[in-house]
Amino acid sequence: MSTPKRVLLVGAGHAHLHVAAEAAALRSAGVRTTLIDPGLFWYSGRATGMLGGQFSAADDQIDPRAVIERAGGEFIAGRVEHIDRVARRVYLANGSTHDYDWLSINVGSGVNTQAIEGCADDPTCWPVKPIARLEALHQTLVEAFAAGQTPSLAVIGGGATGCEIAANLAGLARRACDADRKPIIQLLQSGDTLAPALPRGARERLGSHLTGLGVQVKYNAKVTGREHGALVLSDGESLDANHVVLATGLTAPGWLGSLGLAFDDGLVVDKTLRSIDDDRVFAVGDCARIQGHSLPRLGVFGVRQAPVLLANLRAVARGQPMQHYTPQSKWLSILDLGDGTGLATRGERWWQGRASAWLKHWLDRRFIERYRV
Repeated sequence: MSTPKRVLLVGAGHAHLHVAAEAAALRSAGVRTTLIDPGLFWYSGRATGMLGGQFSAADDQIDPRAVIERAGGEFIAGRVEHIDRVARRVYLANGSTHDYDWLSINVGSGVNTQAIEGCADDPTCWPVKPIARLEALHQTLVEAFAAGQTPSLAVIGGGATGCEIAANLAGLARRACDADRKPIIQLLQSGDTLAPALPRGARERLGSHLTGLGVQVKYNAKVTGREHGALVLSDGESLDANHVVLATGLTAPGWLGSLGLAFDDGLVVDKTLRSIDDDRVFAVGDCARIQGHSLPRLGVFGVRQAPVLLANLRAVARGQPMQHYTPQSKWLSILDLGDGTGLATRGERWWQGRASAWLKHWLDRRFIERYRV
């Protein structure tokens, strides 16, 4: 019998969870599947709700080992340190090496903490990714509130994520603090518009809603540095902040740029989700850039890419034609506002209220339960 071909899945992102759960389908095509990831999958859809105290850390986690082993694949706990594309070999930080016939990368995105001087090594600066950092911030704030403290909080970045973070910080304070003892929560937006990607009416409703929650929104506030427990703005103003959340935008992991492949804040792939420079390498989700498209970094795209990736991995193993992935022109996005309401948008349509929050929580629960035993 011939030796089975091997697919290495690097990173347990949205798309790779689906492929891992369907490892048996790849095995039927003569391919054994191995998933490499440091540990747990944190679901981004519940991250802000976890920060606000609506969900526990366990409510936001999926065990990728259980997912792939249940389907007959292999899981390796580790972090990739180097990829040799000529030898088709992956090197892990623990010293182990693993050969592949095809490689797929789904390692998500992160925040550039170097963009604001003084934040990278400051333990009171909390990037929105990795999501485990938001859970650590939640625990830090709960302990502070329980001790009678009201640390001042600042969120840098007034996009949709920053607004959602600020709303859930207000929700956490409302749950954990006395009515007459609330922390100052500031949302700092470098421009003059909150969440500019949202429809105009939704932006206006979001701004007034945040104000009603007690969030102080400051426009045209460009943060340049952090010094001695304060944020320094480009106009020289200084704002006190005991804790700072960085919601300044997501970027692809920098190490992907060293692979010798076309890279544009993400590995450049074609419509088959395969690198334009190496037909043995696929990339999906936040760490990929699809030629001809400029997509926001949202989990919905990784979810939609998943079945195409699975089909194409089977196709290359069998020498068959591959499918094309076409991004949807409109998608549903729902912000959890931390008070039992949500703000839903799809294209230029939007609606805010408890029904939106209910729908979001139902969709999130359905996704997580799909991959649990």
